Amino acid sequence: MRLRPTPLLALPLLLTLGTTQAEPTASPGPASKRPGFMVSELVTLPHPMRLIRRDPQRFGVSPEQMERLRREIMEVYPPQLQQRVQAAWSLERSIRRAVLDQGQDSAAVAEQLDELMRLKRETADIRIEGLNRFRTLLEPEQYRAVMTASAEASGAR
Repeated sequence: MRLRPTPLLALPLLLTLGTTQAEPTASPGPASKRPGFMVSELVTLPHPMRLIRRDPQRFGVSPEQMERLRREIMEVYPPQLQQRVQAAWSLERSIRRAVLDQGQDSAAVAEQLDELMRLKRETADIRIEGLNRFRTLLEPEQYRAVMTASAEASGAR
């Protein structure tokens, strides 16, 4: 397959910061280093549950708090996010193909771009809501410690 040089009209879309990882639709091959698929986020936000699940004692999270986090965060927000991330991933692939393989311009993919931004906005709204709920389930010191560790783990400050 030979790619034609085309203007990078979708560059602002491709330059959004951060990624969200969705559950894999198929197992990646041994050469793949990242499971699932990646979708750039509208705004980069921490993923604190990864750290807490790995080492709840580090942050002083009690078994009762873990149960509430599981029930009020993990059972509520990931299912809402996953469907949107999968839809966004599909749209990103479609837009990439349209621009890179078919030479379409931004006007030709305008509706898809609008839908992609809507999905990313909904994802950001859900993530913000989840983080605010997360804040209410932890003590202020715990929350600060988790956010500091999240920033250090991601290299963001």
